[in-house]
Amino acid sequence: KSSLYRYTLMLTVGLSAVVLLTLSWPRLRASLNYLPVDTAISNYWKTRQIDNAQLDGLIKKAEESIAIYNHYRYQAGLSELKILSGQDMSRSLWQRRQALEDSISAAEKVVQRAPAKPRVWLRIARAKEFLAYPTAEILPAFKMSILTGRVEPTLMLSRLELGLRQLSVMDEEAIRLLRDQALLTWATQKRLMQKRIESGHVNINQLRELLAESNPDVVREMDGGGE
Repeated sequence: KSSLYRYTLMLTVGLSAVVLLTLSWPRLRASLNYLPVDTAISNYWKTRQIDNAQLDGLIKKAEESIAIYNHYRYQAGLSELKILSGQDMSRSLWQRRQALEDSISAAEKVVQRAPAKPRVWLRIARAKEFLAYPTAEILPAFKMSILTGRVEPTLMLSRLELGLRQLSVMDEEAIRLLRDQALLTWATQKRLMQKRIESGHVNINQLRELLAESNPDVVREMDGGGE
């Protein structure tokens, strides 16, 4: 009786191990296949450089990983690579536009499953703006980028610049969020924001329009060079 119990227990454990291995194998395989993509993207964020000749191969790797195990992390990587492909001036205009459309599609799959991704929401908004989407299709992603990560130092200036470009056609909620983002950016990144104002990347006239009524003291400080 004792031997039968041990045999049954060993058989159960063995079958469970086989089942777990079978279920986990696609995920492990996809993760191993994705490693070159992970490394390339990590290096890009450190150096802001990527070998355009490798992009197609990396995109293929990301797509293969998604086919093996459709995790939103692989979709996020694919979206980033497609943005970089869309910025490659050696490609035709049609190829670059298609790459940006593909980036939007992959990014939207990410936020459907993991909505708290402010960087991905901003990527959607910026790509749609570049492709001249209607404002009504740009603003939801812009708003979500702020709502899911209001204090994201690496995103605030980019969101501010995008928002100011869309200011004339914004609804009240977007204006409120943009005003908050402008004040927050000025409070936390004053010197950097002043440089962007001086270079024209941040439009001071639009900032005045946005803040003059609610925060005239901040406008005076901006006009005085942030001193």
